[in-house]
Amino acid sequence: MTFNLNQFLLALSDALDFVEIDTLGSTAYHSKRVSYISLRLAEYFNLNDAEKFDLCSFSILHDNGLSEETLIIDSSSNPKKSNHNQLEQFREHCDIGEKNVKNFPFLTDHKNIIKYHHENYDGSGFFGLKGDEIPLLAQIIALADTVDNLFHFENPSIANRKKIIEFINKNENIYYSPKIVEYFNILSQNTAFWLDLQSVKLEDYILNRIESFIIEVSYDELIKISSVFSHIVDSNSTFTAVHSSGLSQKVEILSKFYNFDSNKVKKMIIAANLHDIGKLAIPNSILDKNGKLTEDEYAVIKSHTYYTRVALEKIDGFEEITDWAANHHEKLDGKGYPYGLSSEKISFECRLMGCLDMYQALTENRPYRAGLTHEKTVSILYEHAEKGYIDSKIVKDIDIVFR
Repeated sequence: MTFNLNQFLLALSDALDFVEIDTLGSTAYHSKRVSYISLRLAEYFNLNDAEKFDLCSFSILHDNGLSEETLIIDSSSNPKKSNHNQLEQFREHCDIGEKNVKNFPFLTDHKNIIKYHHENYDGSGFFGLKGDEIPLLAQIIALADTVDNLFHFENPSIANRKKIIEFINKNENIYYSPKIVEYFNILSQNTAFWLDLQSVKLEDYILNRIESFIIEVSYDELIKISSVFSHIVDSNSTFTAVHSSGLSQKVEILSKFYNFDSNKVKKMIIAANLHDIGKLAIPNSILDKNGKLTEDEYAVIKSHTYYTRVALEKIDGFEEITDWAANHHEKLDGKGYPYGLSSEKISFECRLMGCLDMYQALTENRPYRAGLTHEKTVSILYEHAEKGYIDSKIVKDIDIVFR
């Protein structure tokens, strides 16, 4: 199918912003601002269009390993750290982030940009690279990341700008190369540059600085690409560490059981990989709560399917995938969420996704209970079917296939 890389990139950016706002303490649009700063710095280097696109991609993805690192920290003997700047001190997120994007459709052969985005020019970084041993794109992102971390987005001031400029220049030849510092000093004198960082049109400014890249991809390739989302989503909580991957496996099995054609099976797998992307907008304090949710907390939980649609509907050609992913909590009695669709508006594919999502979730451990057996799980599904919530035929088939 025809695949718009720009649309996919912005969908991924929205998802990563959700993570950074919640678990990492970043202000909104951190990844977008790092991308914008990087692209402005790139104007002073002789990068071609493909390299600029990849710089934008790497910038948006640079901290994708942080949510998984929080799980590593939480489960280790190290003190728990949830602050963004504290997490930045751990080299694991660089390795994790590089590994996570191995299936992303980059346009150039630039390697280890995410892995080395915390290297210092004097060799004092995580991996000891020095000077021009550090990839240029990684050097650009490193400075852009620093600028945004120091930028007071909510309350910008001239004093704040001067502090940032002073810090960058003070660390020339320590953290940053003289050439990048020189170019930043030129850029920082541009008033519009600072105003752009505060603008609600930041996404448009990014798109205006990169070419539109539309490629032909197979559904097999899209499954690999969607795994970028899936892994980031599942890594957001210890209790959902294998949820999307487990669901996609069961979706594949039951889709073949129903004799879906090959492309439809693959589209269902992609939808399963992406179905919970909206959960990145839900605070972990709610997702991992050990106890009954309040009415307000439950309302927040229910919003995740809405945000799944918000992210995916940006991508042309994903219309069916978006529906199958975003409607998995709709119910046949019209009392599901987020839209309360009536039974005739809930496709068989959406019903299938919803039943399997429920089955997968019930068999997994949660903060308030251990995972249930197949027998107990299907008994609950049968109860829901009898009440007219979910499709009884699908429940029976789940019982047969996964017994």
